Order: sequence, then C-alpha cells, then structure tokens
Amino acid sequence: MKLNQNAKNMAAAMALVGAIIVALNAVVAPAGGRDMFPLSLGLLAVAVLFWIWIRRDALAPSSDDAAQAAEEAAAEAEALAKRREVRRDVQPAASVEPDDLTKIKGIAAGYQRILNDAGIRTYAALAAKSADELREIFSAANRAAPANLESLPMQAELAAKGDWEGLAAFQDSI
Repeated sequence: MKLNQNAKNMAAAMALVGAIIVALNAVVAPAGGRDMFPLSLGLLAVAVLFWIWIRRDALAPSSDDAAQAAEEAAAEAEALAKRREVRRDVQPAASVEPDDLTKIKGIAAGYQRILNDAGIRTYAALAAKSADELREIFSAANRAAPANLESLPMQAELAAKGDWEGLAAFQDSI
C-alpha cells in the first residue's frame, strides 16, 4: 500500500490518540473498562508500527535524490569524454626533439626525468595522458605526484598548440 508522508503521519497520530483514549477510559471506568486494555495495547502497537514505517521511509534515499545523482554522474562522464576528445586532436610534433616540460607549472627537473623515462618527452605526449595514468607513472617511480596533477594534461595541451598566452592565463588561475 502506497501512502504519502502526511497520510502516514495522520494514521499514526490517530492510532496513538485512540490508544490514549482507550487507556484513559480503562483508568476512569475501572469496573467495565478492563476489557478495553487489549484494544488499547493493540492501538499503541499500531501507532508504533506506523512510526517505524515513517522513519524507514524518511531514512531511505528518495528516487529524486537517486535521479539527481545519476544526472550529475552522466554530466561528469560527458565532460570527461569531451576532454578526452580534445586531447585526441593534439598531434605529436613532427620532430622527436623533447620539449621543455618544466614550462608546465608543477613539473620540476626531477619530474621531467620521470616523465622522460616513461616515454613522455613532448607536450603532446603529456596532453594525451590522463591524470590517473600520470599518477601511476609517478607511483611507479616511488615519487609523490605533483600537487596540481589534474591540470598537467590541460597545460600540456595548451603548450602543444603553442598557446603560450592561454597557458599563462591558465597557470595563473590554478
């Protein structure tokens, strides 16, 4: 049976009031009222069961919350997919000459050596990696990842395109 919250509250309140009235009747009229005691206990039990039912539904996540969480997850996945599509557009430079990865905020000479040892020598190669892949590379080298690890691929993408003004603006924002 599907009842809304107000109907459940009303039913619980009516059962509780009924139990109180029957119990008071048993106390006020003791001669004939003793037969009403089981009814009073029954109504009290019904009130308690309605209260438990109300609490169970109140603590359960609503379908609206689940729908909102699903929408947020879908939007985040879509944003991630778009971000990966942008990175696929970045082509490695024709020359195999390594780029100076230290121009990326958060990459010092030590981090550049780790990236070079992992085969990442150009901005385009760095832009093609996800934050999780970079985290694994630094973990394999027994080094802590840079604090701004999530922004490294985006910075590298801007550098690979030669958008130095965009890179500077982005670096200022992080």
